[in-house]
Amino acid sequence: MTESTIVLPHSAWGKEPSQTPWLTAEMSDLAQICVGTAQRIAELNSRAIDTTINEQRAVSLETANERSPFGAWRLQASFALAGTAKAAAYWRHVNEIMVDAVVDAVNEAEGCLNRNFMALSAALGDAATDVSSIVRASGPPVASGAKENEVRILDPRGDAVASRRSE
Repeated sequence: MTESTIVLPHSAWGKEPSQTPWLTAEMSDLAQICVGTAQRIAELNSRAIDTTINEQRAVSLETANERSPFGAWRLQASFALAGTAKAAAYWRHVNEIMVDAVVDAVNEAEGCLNRNFMALSAALGDAATDVSSIVRASGPPVASGAKENEVRILDPRGDAVASRRSE
């Protein structure tokens, strides 16, 4: 018959854990991904507007120089067909930017989960090592009326948290 003693960490007997700064760092990374995506879309929009204005100007000048109404209509029709292709290309670029942002966010979340899991594993490993060094068997056998595997739970100050109990 042996008696074991378990010492609980500070958080188990009333002290609150401090605010974790890693949460704000992780949210900052996500915000940077969102801002970067917005910047890329704004740059794409700026280039698309500039290109559209320059092409419209060129088509207008060509239409003004055209001698026949059929030639002017042909230029406008070709511009409309090219506009459809450009709109499809624009949305393809927007989709690429959005998919890249989702991939970056997923990679960041995966990295965050991996970091947190590794930190938790290390903390649990350290706690297991600490507990194994704290839990100790008492020297002499327990009194004749005691139950087998009796356990006492102590806080870090050595005060009993719970009365003696059997497992």
